[in-house]
Amino acid sequence: MIKAVKAIIFSCTVIVAALSSTGCSQLTVLRVKELNAVRDSIRADQQAYFNKLLEEQSKLLAEQRNASEMLRLLRADQLARFNEMDRKTSAISNNLSDSQSRLSRLDQKTSEFSRRLDQKLASEEDAANQRKAQQDKLFEIAMSDFNAGRYDLSISGFLDFLRQFPDAAQASDAEYWAAESRFAKKEYEAAEKEYMAFIKKYPDGQRSCSVFYKLGLAYEHQDKKKSMEMVWKNLLQRCPDSQEAQSVKARMGQ
Repeated sequence: MIKAVKAIIFSCTVIVAALSSTGCSQLTVLRVKELNAVRDSIRADQQAYFNKLLEEQSKLLAEQRNASEMLRLLRADQLARFNEMDRKTSAISNNLSDSQSRLSRLDQKTSEFSRRLDQKLASEEDAANQRKAQQDKLFEIAMSDFNAGRYDLSISGFLDFLRQFPDAAQASDAEYWAAESRFAKKEYEAAEKEYMAFIKKYPDGQRSCSVFYKLGLAYEHQDKKKSMEMVWKNLLQRCPDSQEAQSVKARMGQ
């Protein structure tokens, strides 16, 4: 379109120049003026068009600059986000690696602890088995001496058992048979003390009925009738259906 306007202006200029050079009439001069006016109008329109184009161009350039700036900002923001994500990913990776390393060390320590615990338990089990074997052997020897009438040896054996194994399951039996050994030797005062010690330590023990009965017999042999009656009365209350209670009733004439 710009080329066409330029062509028209050029044609008008040529025509005006030609007419001026040939000396035309006044009518011709008027036509020339009209053409000049047209040319000036066209030039004004052209200038207005150019100005509009420049304005549009300026707007486009401004929009392009704004778009470029927004794109730059978006890229910068994305880059910052990517960098932050990369930093966090690296941190997480480092933490994970550190955690795995700690877990590996913990596994090693746990394995070592389990190994040592197993060794300790095995050692303690062996020691417990050996200790139980010693207990059984010592009690068996003392019991064998009692059954053979070797009461001095049985007393020594049962008391030795109690010194070495005071918390053993057979401790109450050892105390009972030590008292029985005293009674069998007719050491009634010593037997009384042994029976009393047994009652204090095992008031509801499995052998309590028998101990109350034998304690009464020890009192009887020492002519402690009131103590005997008191102990046997207690026996009748605690063990009314026992064999010992029946023996007491027979001895007391009930």
